[in-house]
Amino acid sequence: MYYCNEFLGLNVLSLYEGELLGVVDKLFFDKKLKKLIELELVGEDGAKLILPSKNIYHIGKNAITVKNNQAVSLKVEENNFSPCPINSKAYTIKGEFLGIIKEINLNDKFLCEKFILDNNNTLQVELLASSGKSTTIFYENNDKVNVKKFTPNKTPKVFKTVEVQKAEILPVIESEPPKTQIEEVSKVNQTADFLIGRICTKDIFNFNNEILIKAHSVITKKNLKEINKFGKLRELMLYSK
Repeated sequence: MYYCNEFLGLNVLSLYEGELLGVVDKLFFDKKLKKLIELELVGEDGAKLILPSKNIYHIGKNAITVKNNQAVSLKVEENNFSPCPINSKAYTIKGEFLGIIKEINLNDKFLCEKFILDNNNTLQVELLASSGKSTTIFYENNDKVNVKKFTPNKTPKVFKTVEVQKAEILPVIESEPPKTQIEEVSKVNQTADFLIGRICTKDIFNFNNEILIKAHSVITKKNLKEINKFGKLRELMLYSK
């Protein structure tokens, strides 16, 4: 059994490379707060990394271990998961204040088992009704209502009457040709342009064990194009500063 607060501040170590990948900063659960989905790390260079809970190899007293550095990825956008509800206020669906959530028990599969309040009372995960940014709502044992039925009605579409006019004949404009594979690759390179000018901290090789960029080299736009061609862009992101 694990406690959520135990994860925060732990180092994450890569066993194969023998390196420190980052420190756990945030936890994210599924929308129903049933399972821990991923951990957000802060790398040594300040970069935000994502570690899915399924990629954890072992959780120790002072560090979390993963098999290799492929277990984590660079955070490029916000996820759609629920943040950890620790320190949120707990209420019943009838508006009774229960306390502040101070801890969450997880089993070995990272499934939530119970919520622990600041007054040492506990709430089973089966009683969870909904959770927001600062408040978590629970059912009472005898509640038979389902809050999911309280979904707001969608705003009906308003159709405006439009006066019919004679159609104007417009010149035919040829459609824009589809993007080529080269243009798509160029688009990917543009999203990683922030790496240009940074220092590569590790030799990176292609599939034939030929070196693409040497450690301590300054990353150039030409490097990015070649490295992206071999699918090594994420590795370069991890090993640059």
